[in-house]
Amino acid sequence: MIVLDLLYNNGMATLNFESTLANYAIAEAETLQIRTDLMLALQGAIQRRGWSPDEAAKALRLARPRIQNLMNGEISRFSVEQLIQLLTLVGQEVHISVEG
Repeated sequence: MIVLDLLYNNGMATLNFESTLANYAIAEAETLQIRTDLMLALQGAIQRRGWSPDEAAKALRLARPRIQNLMNGEISRFSVEQLIQLLTLVGQEVHISVEG
């Protein structure tokens, strides 16, 4: 959902598409960066353990094709929430902070 800003100038309302779309693009880029960081951490945890795809699938309770998606960096197939859950299954702590 995209929320459009209404700007009032001399009693007339105008839509501010540019600002809204720019804010939306920034939010999408930030979400992509978060998912990237989480996925790289999970890939690293799997590699450090020396798990085969079958071992990783068993430990993470995923089908082997999902492990292949993960190890191939197919980021669009995983949400932030899924990646956090998987990281906790491999014993990683995830800390979330909100600023500003």
